[in-house]
Amino acid sequence: MAGATVTTDASRIWQQQLSRLERLQQQIDDLDALARDERERRSLELHPLQRRWRELTVALAHGLAGRLEDKSLSERQREVARERVCALAARMADGGDAGMRELHDRHSPRSWEQRRRDAAQDLRLRMEARLGQALDLGDAPPSPELVWQIGREKLRDLQDSRREQRQERAHARQARRSSTAAREQAQAEAADADQVLRQIYRQLASAWHPDRETDERERRRKTELMGQANAAYERRDLLSLLRLQGQDIRDGVGAAGHAQADERLAAMTLLLKRQVADRERARAALQSALALEFDLPPGQPAQPQTLAADRQAQREAMQLAIRDRERDLRCLDERVALRRWLNAPWMG
Repeated sequence: MAGATVTTDASRIWQQQLSRLERLQQQIDDLDALARDERERRSLELHPLQRRWRELTVALAHGLAGRLEDKSLSERQREVARERVCALAARMADGGDAGMRELHDRHSPRSWEQRRRDAAQDLRLRMEARLGQALDLGDAPPSPELVWQIGREKLRDLQDSRREQRQERAHARQARRSSTAAREQAQAEAADADQVLRQIYRQLASAWHPDRETDERERRRKTELMGQANAAYERRDLLSLLRLQGQDIRDGVGAAGHAQADERLAAMTLLLKRQVADRERARAALQSALALEFDLPPGQPAQPQTLAADRQAQREAMQLAIRDRERDLRCLDERVALRRWLNAPWMG
């Protein structure tokens, strides 16, 4: 049939790698958009609840501190009240409330700073036992939050490292099975790929060199385009160079079915494979960063459904915590209720 295009193995592999690369880039873009949307949603939905809970907690700490000398309470009840004041104040001081820190130290035999150091050391020992290696906290003062953050990052790095080691062992086994001829062919293809990339870049540089342009407006346009081409070449980003060149990627490498075109296509495919591997690593790193940022359970990916479920769970938990704080505050207004509250178990 006239005008029909012959699809070779080389062109099919090119199409597969190109589609894979475009899907990966779209997934990365989607993750970036998802993260921006999730931050905005949490700011609108969770931050007001967190702020209300903090206000109630501060009010409860101050109100309970005012009952510490209430002679209608037993000595044991006053001691329990003092412990709860310190626990409430310490929690708010952990969030940066200087007034709550002062309230804590006024009523606690152990300062807030001492409590933080002890908690950080205890958490560090447990983290290091789990990781099997020491945690490097740098020069920053140790805190439970810092230990937790570095420990989680170290754990994720360890998991990523083990996964990469498994992949490297698999690649090594595959490489050992490869023949010398196959390795030589791979080296030749890599050289061809570099040559193709350089050739496309030189074509763009020749067409867009701004010093050859007399029109000032056109000079600025070509300067911008040349900057994009330089950046793409520096990244060895074949796809961006081809798009800048204005080629139709799917059939812009020559007539399919010709040996010369297939050789060039194979070289370009090798570059695409490298970019696919880079994008896969970038996607995995972004997923890991988002899981850490939104405090998702280990192994749970950052997806619209998982983030929405986690946000809903946090919202419900905060609403329940606010109701508990409001109930606790009401107990301060009536002595019988206060004594009953001090005698009952308390979750903090």
